[in-house]
Amino acid sequence: MCGILVNISKEKLPPDHPALEVVKHRGPDDYGMESFELPDGRYLSLGHRRLSIIDLSSKGHQPMSRANGALWIVFNGEVYNYLEIRRELEKEGMMFASGTDTEVVLAAYEKWGEKCLEKFNGMFAFAIFDKRSMSLFVARDRFGIKPTYYCNSSKGFALVSEIKQAAELAYSPKQADSEQLYYYLNFGDFTFSNRTMWKDVFEFECGRKLTLDLRTWRPGNPLDITQWYSLPSSADTLDISFDEAGREFRKLLDSAVELRLRADVNVGFLLSGGLDSSTLVGIAHKNPRYQNNKLRTYSSCYDNSPIDEREYIKAVIDFTGADSRLHFPSPADFERAVDKVIWHSDLPIKMGSIVPHWLIYQYIKNERDNRKVILEGQGADEILCGYGDFRWSALNEKAKLASAGRFLLDLISFYKRYPQHPKYFVRKFIRMRHPGLVNYPPNPALDTKNLLQDNTPPPIPIWREAPTVMDLHKNRMIILRYILHNVDRNSMAHSRETRVPFLDHNLVEFCLKLPPEHKMKGGVSKRVLRNSTSDVLPEKVKNRVDKQGYSSPLTEWARNELVEFFRSTLEKAAERPFVNKKHAIDTFDKFVSKGHYFDPVLWRIIAVDHWMDLFGIN
Repeated sequence: MCGILVNISKEKLPPDHPALEVVKHRGPDDYGMESFELPDGRYLSLGHRRLSIIDLSSKGHQPMSRANGALWIVFNGEVYNYLEIRRELEKEGMMFASGTDTEVVLAAYEKWGEKCLEKFNGMFAFAIFDKRSMSLFVARDRFGIKPTYYCNSSKGFALVSEIKQAAELAYSPKQADSEQLYYYLNFGDFTFSNRTMWKDVFEFECGRKLTLDLRTWRPGNPLDITQWYSLPSSADTLDISFDEAGREFRKLLDSAVELRLRADVNVGFLLSGGLDSSTLVGIAHKNPRYQNNKLRTYSSCYDNSPIDEREYIKAVIDFTGADSRLHFPSPADFERAVDKVIWHSDLPIKMGSIVPHWLIYQYIKNERDNRKVILEGQGADEILCGYGDFRWSALNEKAKLASAGRFLLDLISFYKRYPQHPKYFVRKFIRMRHPGLVNYPPNPALDTKNLLQDNTPPPIPIWREAPTVMDLHKNRMIILRYILHNVDRNSMAHSRETRVPFLDHNLVEFCLKLPPEHKMKGGVSKRVLRNSTSDVLPEKVKNRVDKQGYSSPLTEWARNELVEFFRSTLEKAAERPFVNKKHAIDTFDKFVSKGHYFDPVLWRIIAVDHWMDLFGIN
């Protein structure tokens, strides 16, 4: 788990270049830079910041080489099945100088070329330079768990782990992409394409690869980025009984957890009290590694709050005997941390649990006998149709696959378990089935004519109202991208590696191919998970149907303890030319004095203002 930097330009970067130093938090244990002169006189510089997780010795130093210095790699992430791959390569006569997974990745490329990607079970972003062919190979993991961005102009090409690294290079502008800014301010949504909020900085999308022939390719030339991994299609639904599905699900989940416990440092768990994180703790509790070594869990809690989960956390702790650590974020903590969170994110953040999530990783880092690797339950809702919109996605799948009579029964059960006003229920379902019919006018708190040159709002992508881990026809990741962004930034801000077992690709592919009724029936979600893990969960948690996700009381704080912070920051932010100041302030006053709904656009205005100030964004 690290930070990487690839730069192709006329400049030969030194090891202490700001573009590498600015992500020291991603790798405080070691750093390195290697530069190579290219045929056209430019330099290829490979930089790395190391967070030592596997083989803590100096043998894990990067950039790392093999084949007598012919191959060089900078690698961010973990390949969990590296031991199995190493044994396979050793049978072919290959030798290893370290115990790292990095060397296994490089050796796998040496043996199989680009096809090595199919062997890897993990989260990764890496670049490999082959001096013999003068080629650069870049790849990112299947679901985009590890971040990668790039910028490409005639002045230079850069590949980075965090956008702020690109901002340290002379050829990368500090300018907002006005169209992406429009999307964020109006909808809180900017993750449906490879464009970022930074003009001319792009995301190297998940499941993609790139090969550059550095003998002929020049910075600014087109990039042939191709897709090496695709999710299963809607035509791949399995014909499998519910009991068979449960057995296979448990087998795959046990394997996913087992692989992600591999580390040469201590491992901990975020425990919210919900089904997903509790399941991971329960499965790990049965692992031989923890028979004589207590599990350590970390949880965010709130006194006198309806979202406090301590009764469920306690049930899991009593059931497993784990060592529980509770953290209590305060309004003052939020106010002190918000700028740091935005800086680490590189983007204006959404309102909600992002800051408390950042704070719990700060707590983990500062704790004595802390854990360097943390397991989280991210991904389960997306693949098993958990709370909120993910339940709607299951209903949407059933509408496509089930008979009319069967679907009607499910619809009635869904309505009874999750009652809504009939107008909302009908409108939501129509949006799910026909997203192109929905019109999204600009929020009245915004004056967006100053964002878009032709004053015409860009079209909203039609898959925006399809809340499922994949668009059944386009195979696009559309929900997890922002979640995984936050998980990476919040943990790495404090030099902690987060692992997400529910996003093991074998498990994801299996779950996406399950019949919808195995995931939700009668309004009960995650059926296959509940049924297959009853031996590792207390009844109180296994039967929960009220979980609402990782939450925070920020809305209430905005009305009470943080009202002056919100008011003063909103008044400043409302001076921006794209804000209708009077409407924004009036909306906030009605929220405070009359108990009106808090319009999220108010927070987005504040976050954009902070983001622009922090990075000097034009």
